[in-house]
Amino acid sequence: MSSRLLAYVREGYHRCRASAGEALKMAVCAVTAYVFAERVLGHANPVFAAIAALLTLQFSSDWRTRRALDVAVGCALGVAAGVFFTGVFGSGPAQAVLIVFVAVLIARFLNKSAVFATQMAIQAALVAMIPSSPGSFLPTVTDALVGGAAAWVMTIVAPQRGLRRQRKATRKLAYEISAVLYGASRALDLNDSSLAWHALIRARHGEAVVAEANEALGRALETATISPLYWRHRESLRASQAAVEKLDLALRNSRVFSRRLIHAINAVALSDRGTLRLSAFLKRAARAVTVLADGLWERDRQLREEKVSQALDRLVDLGVELDPARFGAETLDAQALVMTFRPLMIDLMQAAGASHAEALSSLPSLGGLQGDSSPEAVSAPAVES
Repeated sequence: MSSRLLAYVREGYHRCRASAGEALKMAVCAVTAYVFAERVLGHANPVFAAIAALLTLQFSSDWRTRRALDVAVGCALGVAAGVFFTGVFGSGPAQAVLIVFVAVLIARFLNKSAVFATQMAIQAALVAMIPSSPGSFLPTVTDALVGGAAAWVMTIVAPQRGLRRQRKATRKLAYEISAVLYGASRALDLNDSSLAWHALIRARHGEAVVAEANEALGRALETATISPLYWRHRESLRASQAAVEKLDLALRNSRVFSRRLIHAINAVALSDRGTLRLSAFLKRAARAVTVLADGLWERDRQLREEKVSQALDRLVDLGVELDPARFGAETLDAQALVMTFRPLMIDLMQAAGASHAEALSSLPSLGGLQGDSSPEAVSAPAVES
């Protein structure tokens, strides 16, 4: 029991530590909105300014521009609806039910967002249940707008640390691909198709990692758009966006390769020498992807470029070896196994900054095909089963 309590206290401490910055922003924003409405605008007890600021700037890991706009506008319209309908229907429990009901219907008519409807309902309920003086319609609505505006200013001046989350999520995605390649290599080492199946399952579960990376990237791009303090990061974020797109394709193609590997192991498609060579090749590819992941994590631009360039050099060296004959692939199954890695390699090179033409040209030509333009070399995920 004591260990559980200790774990609970430790977890709570870490949550408090991680949330200290956001809590300070919320406190400063709410008080600033209240003081501005009271002392500058001359409103008496402008509690709705603080409430609107807190609701707009609420704790949320998925802060997005549209969502924040829904909260801010919903707060203002909810106050307006509450004040207006209170004047029409009067006050009391029955009237409050009617006011909130009508406010929700209006919100759903204006906007399909559930966040917008919720905020409008909350504000309408507060206005309907808290006694207000006659003629308070305009000041109350103004207070809500002041709170929303204060939250937006706070977001621009001190946005959430979305850039670190974006770099962490991108690195995690690259690590996931590296883990799949290591798993495939181990399957070859032990000649165990079940381990190749495990690599395939891990690659399939990587879709959640892709979604996390895209979500973090979207938040970071919005932060860099609305906050002048982060404008200098827009170029690196665009590069990260391109890297995430190619890593997504690489993860998809790793599933294609893993499925082909299962069949190749079961069919004993590779010789012992070819198996050892392909296993070593996959380990080297996994290490190169790890270097790429560490480069994408780097905050310093120079270090980032150096590591990503180092990863690209390693991938290019590996790409030169992607000839079925090098791995002793004599059977059709063995040749197909090597060929399915070529689109994956192109995706990884592009994630490291190479163009499609550069990545394609680094692969050895096959069967005299001009520019290696065979379907297997096209950087696109195959259809999944």
